[in-house]
Amino acid sequence: MNTHNVEHIIIGTAGHIDHGKTSLVKALTGIDTDRLPEEKQRGMTIDLGYAYLDLDSGHRVSIVDVPGHERFVKNMLAGATSINLVLFVIAADDGIMPQTIEHLEIINLLGIRHGLVALTKKDLVTDEWLAIVQEDIRNILKGTSLEDAPIVPVSTVTGEGIETCKATIKSLISQIKTQSSTRVFRLSIDRSFTISGYGCVVTGPVMGGQISVEDEIEIFPVKTTVRVRGVEVTGERVNTAFAGQRAAINLSGIKSTEIKRGYELSIPGYLQPTKIVDASLRLIKSAKKPLKNRARIRFHVNTSEVMGRVILLDRDILNPGEEALCQFLLENIITTEREDRFIIRSYSPSYTIGGGRILGYNTTRLKRFKEESLKTLKILASGNLSDIVEQVYLNNVVRRGERSFALTIDDVSRRVNIHPSIAEKIIVHCVEKGVFMKFSVEGKNVIFHKTHVLSLKERILNELRKFHKDNPLKMGIDETHLKTLLGKNINPLLITAALTSLRNEKAVKVTDNKLSLANFKIEVSTQDKGIADKIEGLFLKAGFTPPSMEEVCAKFGALGKAVIPLLIEQKKIIGVENGLCFHTMVLDKLKQNLREYINKQGPISVAQFRDLTKTSRKYAVPLLEYFDAIHFTKRTGDVRILL
Repeated sequence: MNTHNVEHIIIGTAGHIDHGKTSLVKALTGIDTDRLPEEKQRGMTIDLGYAYLDLDSGHRVSIVDVPGHERFVKNMLAGATSINLVLFVIAADDGIMPQTIEHLEIINLLGIRHGLVALTKKDLVTDEWLAIVQEDIRNILKGTSLEDAPIVPVSTVTGEGIETCKATIKSLISQIKTQSSTRVFRLSIDRSFTISGYGCVVTGPVMGGQISVEDEIEIFPVKTTVRVRGVEVTGERVNTAFAGQRAAINLSGIKSTEIKRGYELSIPGYLQPTKIVDASLRLIKSAKKPLKNRARIRFHVNTSEVMGRVILLDRDILNPGEEALCQFLLENIITTEREDRFIIRSYSPSYTIGGGRILGYNTTRLKRFKEESLKTLKILASGNLSDIVEQVYLNNVVRRGERSFALTIDDVSRRVNIHPSIAEKIIVHCVEKGVFMKFSVEGKNVIFHKTHVLSLKERILNELRKFHKDNPLKMGIDETHLKTLLGKNINPLLITAALTSLRNEKAVKVTDNKLSLANFKIEVSTQDKGIADKIEGLFLKAGFTPPSMEEVCAKFGALGKAVIPLLIEQKKIIGVENGLCFHTMVLDKLKQNLREYINKQGPISVAQFRDLTKTSRKYAVPLLEYFDAIHFTKRTGDVRILL
């Protein structure tokens, strides 16, 4: 069987009960897809059945046979959402029936564009009747995704038309081009069972990427990591299964009873379990009544069926034939991706009322009629990958007090449902266009949307302007304090990126580890300078017994208090513990004396240091702790040594 360099596709049946879907599949493939004893006894397909068709090229394609009875539409949907080509079966003697219409509506909602109508039981009707039925079929196909589908009359009893049907299928297959090979591996589980000697086996369509023996994969939504023991495709053991094939996967480390229909397999960490789904929804024209906001519905996506409510975001009522942006609030967790097709059915009685496309999963409910949310969803609905990737970066903001983060290529791949290699190309393109900005921070490349960088840069400049206004005699602000002012939820990498951009533009400068506006200068009046000189002289003269801030204020007033930070900024005086300040020259001289003392006398105690400086313990202890803090000395027991 040839499995490489081909377009893998899955064929699925559709149509009313007892119109011969299973018989047609058997006539085409020689395989009876009814596997359950109840199906054999009742002569009616209840659950999904599986077969395969060999083409002349040696290429084998999977076939999913779905039930036609209205009570088993949920089983039909579990198989229909993954098919690329539909065998739409209509019996010539019955013609168009209720499930014919519902299945056609489902096919149309799922966007299945390739298919043929197999007009079965040809042997039971006249040519005139056959022509009438074909005309009826053409009428119901108008305006649907199968409008131009060929109609092939067949008889599974006489074999008439079977070869023509095969040839038509082969011709249609050659026209199909899928994008699933460019996506990450994903399989939606429709069956789970145990085989003696092998253990757990799951089956389902491979909807993206590929899976090989010994790969490590994760089961969602339970987030259990397992290893692949074996892979089988259409009855043959293979090393790798590709997108567009149905596969049976033998898993190690889990029991089949722990897995349900609707669970999915993917690479670890790729899928995100959710109860909130953003979507574009269309109500079918034949819907019996409008759909109201918060209506309870049955939500079908891939092999899952869950209950939920529809939240209409841009209106209160959705009329038949109309399309709307919405959120689904689901009652159970599912996994889904952007561009998945879904179907909704009424809660009770249950019948198909609409469907559409998934625009993405969400963690929060959107506010109705909010223009910003609607704009985002419209971009997601457009399908333009560059615009969608840009929107992902724009939406990477703080939610519910959580810190924003720098997106990786894998983050973008997961959110947009594209292969990491494609995500990387789009990001590079957006950087080249100037939509994204790329920075080297802490030894790695980080990328942010231009809007976020520009917005943060303006905030930083505003904070610096305010700081300079409130502190005209300070050189600048400490970067740690600036980050505090900006808020704890701002990504530190984004702050670094914005500061890097501001420095490159020479809009800010750094002086002695203090940030300031590039054009900022400390301007001191003649009066201020005179007082500053007097205060500096006071500290220089005081030596190791400097005045307190209260004494400075008492002598020079409020202006004296304002000048102290200026002298500290200019490093003419230095603050140590307990609000004490010493003149820089005094400390430099003391460092020299202390070095000479320890080199000659050895480690120095507090008492010895007090005698050396001829001061009290009130000043000696803070001075020693200051020298420890600047790594000039080190405390060992009750004495200090040089570092």
